[in-house]
Amino acid sequence: MTARIPLDRYLYEDVYPAFKATTDEKAITAKINRAFLTWLAERYQTLTGNDPIAVADIGSGPCDTLVKYLAQVPFTPGFEVRATDFLPAYADSERGEALRMLAAAQAEGTLKLTGFSAKAGDAFSGRLLHLLSGPHDGPKMRGGFKIVFASHVMYHAAGVADVQRMLADIASNLLAPDGVCIMYHLAAAPGTFQNLRARFGSEAGVSRDSNTGAVTIDDPPAQIAFASAALGLPLIEGDFITNLQFSTLGDEEWQRFKDPRTYAALADSHPAAYEDLKRLYFVVQRAPLEFAADHSAAGLVRFMDEARQVIEAAGGKLPSSERMQVFCRRDAPVRLRENLRSAVAASLSAASQHGA
Repeated sequence: MTARIPLDRYLYEDVYPAFKATTDEKAITAKINRAFLTWLAERYQTLTGNDPIAVADIGSGPCDTLVKYLAQVPFTPGFEVRATDFLPAYADSERGEALRMLAAAQAEGTLKLTGFSAKAGDAFSGRLLHLLSGPHDGPKMRGGFKIVFASHVMYHAAGVADVQRMLADIASNLLAPDGVCIMYHLAAAPGTFQNLRARFGSEAGVSRDSNTGAVTIDDPPAQIAFASAALGLPLIEGDFITNLQFSTLGDEEWQRFKDPRTYAALADSHPAAYEDLKRLYFVVQRAPLEFAADHSAAGLVRFMDEARQVIEAAGGKLPSSERMQVFCRRDAPVRLRENLRSAVAASLSAASQHGA
């Protein structure tokens, strides 16, 4: 039976699997990341030495993406992973899904992990070192992370001050002298995923029925660039396109998407369309009843009409304009700072040439 979504509340973990099942974003960013880290490793930068390197995952979710990011990266000593997410279901220090995912990757040999831990909390509070220190780490993680991931997390910052606080926290407290922070976020280009999310998912008050909080940063790459400049951090950027695939939807399905009272019957009669419905709710991250009660230009009916236009125009896909952004510490080795632009360009090119 198709898992049902509640009508009175938006629960991220109920719809995220539907998004993950048909997006090529994870595969594409994994190729880009693998190429980027391999480029550095081959030139004896960042991935160096005979000891495992510490990796931080901020906004980790269940750590399935992290596993993809590090798989097949050529570094024999292996990785020591620390993860954090706002949702305890993912990052609880004893029962979180991230721990199960990392344990499986370790047991199956997908990654060479010498250790890992997770902790749930607010990544924007300026306490990342606490959230990313395991129970036996003590002070050793300060300035000890060679790789920091902070992807698809900035949408829920309270504003640019939160973005700047997080970047400063990463640069000052997490990154090793030769460490790098890697981020992937969507830009709010017209006719794309993030444009729809910015216009329909960021209205004041919608967070009361959502466990993610309202989308408050509509264009994270722009805010990250602004914050990096204010902090004097060397930031390198590159753009690419990803797509979220939908099944064949007719007028009947699109009309039923506009009325939450029909969702239960749709789940029984057309499970594939119901999974598409979940993907659309992943875009806005709003509760169905609250969304339907909004009769403004940011409400459910208008959203479904506009989403349909974009998806049909793209041949059954919802495109995303995505940006890779990488920074290091201001006092990073000159060679690393000078080579980051070439590393980002090479990784985006390599991913594109291999079918991304």
